[in-house]
Amino acid sequence: MHAQYFDGEAVLALGDELHLLNPVAALVWQCCDGASSAGEIAEDLAEVFGADPGALQSDVLQAIGEFKSAGLLVPDEDGAGASQTLSRVLTAYDLDCESCKEAQPRAFRTVLEFGGHLVVIGFDTEAACISVEAAFSSYVVARSDIPTVAHDARPAFSLTLATSDVDARGMKPLHLLYRGGDVLVSGRNASRVLNALAPYLALHGDLSGAGVVAIPGLVVAQAGTKPGEPVMLLQAAARLTGREQRLAKAGIMVADSPAIWLDPVTNEVVVGAPGVSFDSRSLMSHAEGYPQLGADISLLSSGRYPVHAVSARGAHDPLSVLLAFAPPNEGWPLAESALEALDALLDRVEIIEGNDIRE
Repeated sequence: MHAQYFDGEAVLALGDELHLLNPVAALVWQCCDGASSAGEIAEDLAEVFGADPGALQSDVLQAIGEFKSAGLLVPDEDGAGASQTLSRVLTAYDLDCESCKEAQPRAFRTVLEFGGHLVVIGFDTEAACISVEAAFSSYVVARSDIPTVAHDARPAFSLTLATSDVDARGMKPLHLLYRGGDVLVSGRNASRVLNALAPYLALHGDLSGAGVVAIPGLVVAQAGTKPGEPVMLLQAAARLTGREQRLAKAGIMVADSPAIWLDPVTNEVVVGAPGVSFDSRSLMSHAEGYPQLGADISLLSSGRYPVHAVSARGAHDPLSVLLAFAPPNEGWPLAESALEALDALLDRVEIIEGNDIRE
């Protein structure tokens, strides 16, 4: 049995089957240690979340019943569980709304083996696929080696690059990077969207080997800030939904990244794609063939930046900052190493209450 977690959901691989658990079921699954009863699990969860054990027990029993009916509550006799290839497929989010149709499987696709995962990436054009394969050549899985489960999987990431400065509706389009059905990055310059793929791959790689920990949030700085100059860490959702543009209007630059990459040794932030080796020249060359759809926002350049302050809503001391960046009821709990690194950093930097990063 193998499990992968993302945004609170879990994907379990057993034999030739994949099982997707919603956040509630995923939480119960993590508590199933083979020794605790449903009542004990409910009591533990109630203590953590301050809820009524009786109310939680029905949810726990329902989840456990579904696990049993799906044949999931079985031991790994040989410790192998599902095949290694199957267990590493990085799944896409479900596409359950009309607005997500653009993120359906693409005409062209490639598979990268990265960070212990098989990552399917979809494209509208063969040229874009070739460009990404050239940039990430050391991770590309040969066509003959792609297992059926990955070959048939919906792309975990996909790219839509506008070929005209006006779409079929007469509106100015954007270049887009998707994670399943969610838009991760949108830009007026194709190079931004192409280069943004690497940091999002980094989230699924060996961050400890790269010497960083991942903390949910934003790296922000005054316009014109260069590597080596101070930045601030800002509490924020991983999906920005246009927040970068609003910050840019206020003279604030951000790092195009799904997380804050913090080096716990130097207390510096790494902007870029730690642990990912890629050649951006093929991406930049390919981007030149697409229209410039307007002025894009300025982003922090790749490099290392010292941290001078941390800002979180309602935070005024280190403990409240830790709770703001790592709330216990959210789907992305901080790893112990990340929590320790953030805790150590807070003893050395200024804490600014609220999200007014202009202070």
